[in-house]
Amino acid sequence: MNLSRLLVAFLLMSGGLLQAASAQGEVTLSIYVHEGNLNGSMLSDVQITGQDAEGNALSSATDESGIAVIKGMPGTWKLDFEKSGCQPLELSYDALQTEEVAAYLEKTASSQQVTLTVYVYEGSLNGTALSGVEITGWDAAGGELSATTDSDGAARISGTPGSWELSLEKDGYKPVINLSFDATESEEVGAYLKKTE
Repeated sequence: MNLSRLLVAFLLMSGGLLQAASAQGEVTLSIYVHEGNLNGSMLSDVQITGQDAEGNALSSATDESGIAVIKGMPGTWKLDFEKSGCQPLELSYDALQTEEVAAYLEKTASSQQVTLTVYVYEGSLNGTALSGVEITGWDAAGGELSATTDSDGAARISGTPGSWELSLEKDGYKPVINLSFDATESEEVGAYLKKTE
């Protein structure tokens, strides 16, 4: 009889110990990690670290199928997900039983900058080009943006791709504050200012 069978036999004979052991037994989470959303492709080599409900360290990595298996004491687990090229993720799981769960990581914004050429017009997008419009704001990484339209009403602004917030101002015109642009590639966009009354 091997040692594990001896232990099981001992626990079966000592009823109270069996309950205590099973109540404190480990649970296993099989974590499926996707890219972008829960329908995205599976991500391999995602490093997962954290703590189980009793503060024990947890560590695993997703395999080539995008699955990581982690064992720990039941309760609330705190887990950190990291993969090069993706935004890190911090999650809490109520790991009360052995089960399969899913998470997803979003790609980090490209380090390459994009350039928006902003054309500003008077009154409407069909209006006269406006020079001297001050454009300020923030790129997707929180970097400060600033430019002034030229004689063609155009200003070129470069920054980190993603969601940009821009404000446009010129004396004699109503300012446009916090205009959102989805700046994911270099392109031309238009805006307009209306004269103050």
